Amino acid sequence: MGTKGHTEVIVPHLTESYNSHRDPPEEEIPFCTLKSFPALIEHTIQWARDKFESAFFHKPSQYNKFWQTYPSAEEVLQRMQTGETLEGSFQVVKLLCRRPKNWAQCVELARIKFEKYFHHKAIQLLHSFPLDTTLKDGSLFWQSPKRPPSPLHCDCNDPLHFSFIVNAAKLFAVTYNIPYSEKDVTKEAILKILSHITVPEFRPSEKIIETDENVKKPEHSLSSEDERIAIDQLTAAITSHSATREYLQMTAITFEKDDDSNGHIDFITSASNLRARMYNIEPADRLKTKRIAGRIIPAIATSTATVSGLVALELIKVIGNYTYEAYKDCFFNLAIPVIVFSETSEVRRIKIRNDISFTIWDRWTIYGKEEFTLSDFIDAVRVKYRVEPTMVVHGVKMLYVPVMPGHNKRLKLTMHKLVKPSVDKKYIDLTVSFPPESDGDEDLPGPPVRYYFCQEGQQ
Repeated sequence: MGTKGHTEVIVPHLTESYNSHRDPPEEEIPFCTLKSFPALIEHTIQWARDKFESAFFHKPSQYNKFWQTYPSAEEVLQRMQTGETLEGSFQVVKLLCRRPKNWAQCVELARIKFEKYFHHKAIQLLHSFPLDTTLKDGSLFWQSPKRPPSPLHCDCNDPLHFSFIVNAAKLFAVTYNIPYSEKDVTKEAILKILSHITVPEFRPSEKIIETDENVKKPEHSLSSEDERIAIDQLTAAITSHSATREYLQMTAITFEKDDDSNGHIDFITSASNLRARMYNIEPADRLKTKRIAGRIIPAIATSTATVSGLVALELIKVIGNYTYEAYKDCFFNLAIPVIVFSETSEVRRIKIRNDISFTIWDRWTIYGKEEFTLSDFIDAVRVKYRVEPTMVVHGVKMLYVPVMPGHNKRLKLTMHKLVKPSVDKKYIDLTVSFPPESDGDEDLPGPPVRYYFCQEGQQ
C-alpha cells in the first residue's frame, strides 16, 4: 500500500465482479540477468528466491506427484526399458539417486551447492566470456550493466558462508524427512562433517550461456543419453535398496516469510548476499531481503485510515440501496497528494434473445432425479428458461454436441451415467450454449447451469 490506495465497489447484480478486470502483468527480470548477469541486489534476491522455490518446493512436488502416479520403482524401470517416455522421469530419478540419507549428507549437499553456485558458476562464466571478450562493434563484453563475477572460496569462519551451509542443510533435511538436533547444527559439528567432504573439481562446459534479455527460460528436453543414464541410475538405486517406499516421498516446503525459526529468509539472505559479493553488488540486510523476497509493501496508518473511510462510505450506499450511479471507485496517492474518483463499472448484460438475457452474477438451476436423462435436462431448460441448449459441457468433457458422432444417442442416457458423480455429489455446474437468432452465426454462450441430482427441496 505505502502512500497509495485503491477502492473498488463490487455489488452483486449491479457492478462488474473483481475478476472482470485484469491487473497488468508484473515486469519480470530477464532470465539471462537472473541466471548470469545480475546488476542489482533485487536481482540476487530474486535469484535466491527462485533457488528456494526450485529446490524445496517445485522439485519435491514433482517428485511426489510422479511416485503417486507410478507407485513402484520396479514398474517405472520396466516401462523405461521398453522405451516408454514417462514425464519427469529423468529429474525424479536424479533426485532419488542423489537423495541424502542422514544429516551429514545434507551438510555435504549444501557444501556442494555452495561450490556450484558461488565458485564453479563464476569460473564457467569467465571461461565462456574472458575479461577481454569484445562484442562485434569492438566494445568490451564486460561493461555496465554487466559485472564480471569473482569466484568465492568457502570459509566457514565467514558468518555468511556458514549461514548458507547450515540453512541449506536444514532445509534439505526437512525436504528429505531427515531428523537433526540442535547439537548437529553447531559450528563444531558442521566443521567436523565438512572436514571429511571432497568437493568436486571444476570442469569447464562448452554449453551456450544466454545473453539475450528477450529470451525466456528454456524448457529442458530429454535426449536418448539422458534416458539411458536415468535407466542405469534407477537400476543401481533398486539394486542398493535405495528405492523403497520410504525413499519415494519428499516434503515440499512452502515459502513462509513471517516465521523466523524456519530458516527460509536466512537461506535467501545468505544466498543473495553471497551472489552479491560474487558480483561486487552492495548486499542487503535481512530486513530488506525479507521485504523484497516476500514482496512486502509497508502499510502507512494514514493510507489505511483513508481506505477504511472510503469503504465505509460505499457500505452506507449499499445499505441504503442506492442506484448504480451513486457508487464511486477511488485511487489516491497521499505523497503527491492526489485523489481521483471514477464511476464504477456497470455489470454487462448479455442477450440470448430479445427478452432473455443474463449477467456474470446469474446462474440457472435445474432439479432432476435419478432416472433424469440428458433429453429431460434439455427439455427442462427449454421449459423453464424458454431457450433450448445446443451444447452441454461439464468441465472439459463434452456431454452433448449434436454434430459429434454418436452424441444424439446420449440423449437417452441418464445424467448419472453421463457424469458419473461421486456418492456425496449433490450437483454439478454445466456450461451450455444456445442457437443464434440468425443462421450462420456462432452459438451463443449462456450462464452456468447448476444441475441438482435430486428434486427441489431434497438436496
